[in-house]
Amino acid sequence: MKIIFVVDSISDINKKVDALSSRFGNNICFVVKAPLAELFKTFGYTCNAIYSNNLSLTIHMLLLKAEIEDVLVYYSSLILSEKLLNDFASKIYSGKIVNVVPKYNAWENMCNSAYDTYVKTIFKIGDSFASPKLQFLPASFVTELLTSHFANRMFSLPASAVTNIYLDKGEQSNSAKIKTKFSKFHLIPIIAMLTITLALIMCLAFFKVSFALVFAFVLLYLLDLILFIIFQCKVYFDARFLKGT
Repeated sequence: MKIIFVVDSISDINKKVDALSSRFGNNICFVVKAPLAELFKTFGYTCNAIYSNNLSLTIHMLLLKAEIEDVLVYYSSLILSEKLLNDFASKIYSGKIVNVVPKYNAWENMCNSAYDTYVKTIFKIGDSFASPKLQFLPASFVTELLTSHFANRMFSLPASAVTNIYLDKGEQSNSAKIKTKFSKFHLIPIIAMLTITLALIMCLAFFKVSFALVFAFVLLYLLDLILFIIFQCKVYFDARFLKGT
């Protein structure tokens, strides 16, 4: 089994490497986030690959160069525990994909519902909502992924092919989630909102207020809100599937 160890955090890095190698072997490939590469080398490890905003593609190319085998993916920003490691180790020999699913709160579930609609509209298949930070992929599935794209591992799959481990609410669950950052795509709806607001002020200054005018601007604000939601869904999709941020 090959371990793809994604270094997106240096915190307790030695303990995390030891925890994985003691249970799953020493066949570890380190895929390191570019700003952490030089610091990571001071711990005595070798970077097998370095990524910036293309983590899935980097892993894909790394696996293409190696023999096909079972793959365990782990991100170092995920907090490990004995319970999680024991549960995970007990399930990886079932021949199924093993996912770890964070605990989402009510607000996150509502946002996930809108996001999943976006994903299904574009790709005709939903997101699994599992964490990309700890996953076991049997060799047969790795073969399929390498004929398409390694990022496809995050799409929803039949229940018969997957075993899920559900995390309880807390720090570990939060560390399993992908956090999005401000993106250039967020600027578009912000600029649109400012433009609409400026146009509204001008209209109120020079034209008589009417129902049609108010309705038109309410509609424009609603369209801008929809645009913001679409771009936020895109940013979240890219973070989960492609960038690994």
